[in-house]
Amino acid sequence: MNSDNRIKGEVLNILKYFDAYCQKRGIRYYLAYGTLLGAIRHKGFIPWDDDIDVILTTGEYYRLKDCATEAPFLDEDKRYRIRLPGDADYCYPYIKVEDTNYKIREQNIADKYSTGLFIDVFRVDYWPESHLIETFQLIKARTILKLNEICVRGNIAPGKYRIIDKMLKPVDIIYRIFGLKTGSFCRLLESQGRRNIKSRYMGNIMSGSGRRSERIDADILDDQVYVEFEGLRFPAPAQYDAYLRSIYGDYMVIPDREHQTGHEYNIIADKGRNMINGCT
Repeated sequence: MNSDNRIKGEVLNILKYFDAYCQKRGIRYYLAYGTLLGAIRHKGFIPWDDDIDVILTTGEYYRLKDCATEAPFLDEDKRYRIRLPGDADYCYPYIKVEDTNYKIREQNIADKYSTGLFIDVFRVDYWPESHLIETFQLIKARTILKLNEICVRGNIAPGKYRIIDKMLKPVDIIYRIFGLKTGSFCRLLESQGRRNIKSRYMGNIMSGSGRRSERIDADILDDQVYVEFEGLRFPAPAQYDAYLRSIYGDYMVIPDREHQTGHEYNIIADKGRNMINGCT
């Protein structure tokens, strides 16, 4: 499915403002995941997707977070904003940079936690070399993520999700009794991995994905190069081939059409005057 080019243009604008914000403050980031894959394989977005992901190493992530605490907007008009774990009505354990002219409605997340169009900003920490510690951290992060998903659920998708929602009603009572809220879960999940000792590996533990495939060789992020993305140039790991092969294997192979899918959502534009569909 080809993603709407209007959405791609708006999301690209967020990246441009984010890039300028980071360049001004000397904050080092990299294109990552499908965004980097798209840059190398397609010189831009993956045709059926409009997602943009970037990563920062631990120290750079917290430099960005400190800057965003003081100056959360990327532009004078206050359209582009950095959202941080623990912010009011924000339910993610990592940073998003959003376009506040839009509102997204996602299945299985309550409307009060809606964001604007966004790019995702993930942190990569040193990855445990011990298989036991690695397994413990991944399971812990995945568990916290699931507890948070219970807390923020809404707009329940049909089918099994409706049944699960009904089964979780007693859990809602427990959450209310103990005052468990998404901000607490997000801050707890964000803390996963940040104090890991230096090792040969790095990876995204804090998002709760629970995948060992997130692990990469630490030296992959030693140096930067600039790569083309939609006619512009943005920073990427100098060893981008090693990064992409570590995550995706033979990443130059185009997947079958049935696997060319994105994450469906509804976008309410201009404070509800228009509705368009997208995927991320």
